[in-house]
Amino acid sequence: MQRAFDIIHRLFFICFVLAVIGILLTGGWLAGLCVLAAAGWMVRRRAAIRHFTLWLLLGGLLLRVVVILVLHPPIVSDFHLLYEAAQSLLAGDTSFQNKAYFSLWAYQSVFVAWQAMLLAIWNNPLMIKLVNALLSAGTVCLLYRLARDHVRESAAQAAMLMLTAFPFVLTLPTVLTNQISSAFFLTLGAWLLVCRDCQRLGFWRFPLAGLALQVGNLLRSEGIILVVAVLAYAVFAVLHQPKAIKRILCGMAALLVVYGAVGAGADTVVRVSGLNENGTANGYPGWKFVTGLNFSTAGGYSSDDWNALWPTLDENNHPTEATYQVQDKLISERLSAGPKVLLLHAMHKCKLLWCSDALHWAFGHLNLHSWLALIYDNIQKMDRLLFYAALLLAGWGLSRPRRTPAAYLPLFVVFAAFCAFLLIEVQPRYAYLPQMFLFCGASLGLDRLAGKEENHA
Repeated sequence: MQRAFDIIHRLFFICFVLAVIGILLTGGWLAGLCVLAAAGWMVRRRAAIRHFTLWLLLGGLLLRVVVILVLHPPIVSDFHLLYEAAQSLLAGDTSFQNKAYFSLWAYQSVFVAWQAMLLAIWNNPLMIKLVNALLSAGTVCLLYRLARDHVRESAAQAAMLMLTAFPFVLTLPTVLTNQISSAFFLTLGAWLLVCRDCQRLGFWRFPLAGLALQVGNLLRSEGIILVVAVLAYAVFAVLHQPKAIKRILCGMAALLVVYGAVGAGADTVVRVSGLNENGTANGYPGWKFVTGLNFSTAGGYSSDDWNALWPTLDENNHPTEATYQVQDKLISERLSAGPKVLLLHAMHKCKLLWCSDALHWAFGHLNLHSWLALIYDNIQKMDRLLFYAALLLAGWGLSRPRRTPAAYLPLFVVFAAFCAFLLIEVQPRYAYLPQMFLFCGASLGLDRLAGKEENHA
């Protein structure tokens, strides 16, 4: 009888587990909870996985290549404009610089040259996507190397498992965006600056970090976020270790000098080469603030704002006095709406940027029906579940006061981005860079889950 009881008990257990799986699957939570369970199992392991950086790179690259071969979103919006400009440059035609887009935002010319360089090797959009896949996987590896300096290996590995499975980061390489290449070099700059892997570089790590940060900034103008985060790190480092103030200040000076010099040099090269007569300038920075304050779009792109400003540009597509008058009028009206309206607007912007998934860039072209809709629902909820888990883990890990300043650098990046996007235009995909650093910061919370805390300073 006991044997019969054991058999029935096991059978009931299996049936109940299948029922739970069915409920979670139809509710959209199965995939996300499986990843969190795997991360929880990994963080509790006593033995870390050997050669994890290599496995992380190869596994992450393989997953991204599979996604690229399965998903084929059309080249639309700004991505189409940049791709066509790269094709023109490849053919020796630089007339694209006369378009309003490249007159106003000449800094995009560097990314055009980057794409043209890749297309010169193989003139196919797949070439850019494959490089995106490699750089995206490489960014995860750099973040792992940063995390493992301050937490247990198992905690760093669990955090990177979550990031590798994060659907937004996993699927974005299918899109011809400048975010991926830029984020790689910006993360490379952070790795050069604070990671123990680079200790042998000595003082050279500062100018090399400045170089990497500017390369990332030239590909996409988000370098200011990392620069602010690095300066915050420098302040914490001086307070944490006052004896090192001279080295830190000199190092930061070297980093900023190289960062500025490389930026100025690139501007000159772009002008002299004929790539864009405006160099790498942002010809109209006010546009980001106009759209960022648009209440009806929650700080997103506004065609109404563009239609109000477009007719005021001159024949060379440069802003005129009339442009700035319309701009100032729009900004003044919105800033005078009152603190309650502005606070509500800030909340709407946060919701759009941080709480919305950006998966439509990779999946929006699909006809999602029947079982495909169920899979997509699971992917969407997995995306948000992993993001919120990383957010909570990062906050919990930050509450431990005995960390070294370098451990907080990823969270400085997240907070710098949070503040910057309160002022300027937002889109859900703009969270790519800070979200990757957020998962690195989540390793601090996972380290606390691992058991008795240790000092990893």
